[in-house]
Amino acid sequence: MKTLITAETVKYCHKKGEKVISAPLSSTIVTPEAKDLAAKFGISLNHDTSSGGSSASTGGGVPNSCSATANDVDIAHIQQCVTQQMPSGKHDSAAVEALIKKALSELNQGASAEPGCQKQISEHGVVLVRGNSVSMGRLDAVKEHNIGLTDVITAKDNSNIGAGYMSWENGFFPWTLTYDEVDVVLEGELHIKSGDQTFVGKPGDVMFIPKGSSIEFGTPTSVRFVYVTYPVDWA
Repeated sequence: MKTLITAETVKYCHKKGEKVISAPLSSTIVTPEAKDLAAKFGISLNHDTSSGGSSASTGGGVPNSCSATANDVDIAHIQQCVTQQMPSGKHDSAAVEALIKKALSELNQGASAEPGCQKQISEHGVVLVRGNSVSMGRLDAVKEHNIGLTDVITAKDNSNIGAGYMSWENGFFPWTLTYDEVDVVLEGELHIKSGDQTFVGKPGDVMFIPKGSSIEFGTPTSVRFVYVTYPVDWA
């Protein structure tokens, strides 16, 4: 079960004088209120897992990392808030706690199904995306094939260029680009048909597709690659 980071978690770290909260995407959920409060207090949310949620780092990273993942405290706080809203009288605290845990579990399951990745973000805006943490979404614009797609660098990263991962098996589909794109093949074969020519990219190859191109993406086997787009809002 993932840990829920709430506004109370942020307040706790702020009180301790911490400037970073360890919040790996694979094991935590951060509420919108917690994100807003962290920004207000000048606290960064560190999505990197390499530090293991430990405290102060030295050199290169951001110091004073708070491993604030006390889920039992969060449940107790939620239970207190719920009880305060209930009619006065005797309440079955065990039943309330069970319902809260059930709701959190369902929330966690829903979040884990969404595409995403783990990021490490410096105070100067440098972003590191852990490639092995990327969970694939789907390119809904192509209905006939299951095209996996996940944006990992977006406008939310204050970037003018976008980047992400795509993957699929044994399929071809037409596409017209309204942006410039560079593809770096990681696995398999990426086939791009432009006019009468077909270009086949293999692991390590780089392919550029200019804005306005009407092409056909495809692979006769399988493919996984990184795409870089300009401008960032390519979709």
